Amino acid sequence: MSTALSVDGLANARDLGGMERKNGSLTPAGVFVRAEVLDRLDESGWAALRDHGVRTVIDLRRPEEATSAVPDDMLLMCVDLDGDEREFWAPFEADGRWGTPLYYAAHLQQLPHQLAQVIEAISSAPKGAVLFHCGAGWDRTGLVAALLLKAIGASEDAAVADYLVSFANADAMAALHGRSFEVEERLGVLAAFGHTPDSAFREMYRQLDVDEWFRHAGIDEDTARSIVTWRGHVDSSPGGSWQDN
Repeated sequence: MSTALSVDGLANARDLGGMERKNGSLTPAGVFVRAEVLDRLDESGWAALRDHGVRTVIDLRRPEEATSAVPDDMLLMCVDLDGDEREFWAPFEADGRWGTPLYYAAHLQQLPHQLAQVIEAISSAPKGAVLFHCGAGWDRTGLVAALLLKAIGASEDAAVADYLVSFANADAMAALHGRSFEVEERLGVLAAFGHTPDSAFREMYRQLDVDEWFRHAGIDEDTARSIVTWRGHVDSSPGGSWQDN
């Protein structure tokens, strides 16, 4: 499972290191951190992230949601993962799937340019850990995490376990941020489509073909290599599928 981070001002932050890979090794720590909105961070919270190696923050939210500033010694990159394609989002917003992994596959297929911008930002970020976040650190963040984990060959069970952490953290997030994160509503939507959080994420992750998505999204070779090696922290598999790394 990913490693929870104890940071004042965050209740859903974790390092994607320490997760089981299909080759028996573990994902490297100190490369990627996922989190919710950063508005509650004070200097001690930023210091904790700095001590963890974070040097780049990628805000996945829509422009109208942006609120966060970062310290001068960190780079902030705002990359809207959702986009403004209303024809795509209308049905997912109407039935609630927008807050679940049930939209991931369609987003990957129909809006590849949106995630491609995030992947390119991750690849081009300066040396140091990259923290990416949205509002809850749940599903936009979860989509990015899914691609990163599949690219490095994280096991299905490990990736699912990481996704489920957000459900476990929902009460703490509500207490910290003063708002509901609508767990029951999420569960109800998933149930209406015959899923649990586990099964919805697992099905998407199992079907995610990183090689194919790279081609579909027009990801260049250098960017792809940066992603499958987690910014050079693991070796890629010469001549093999990216997913075999």
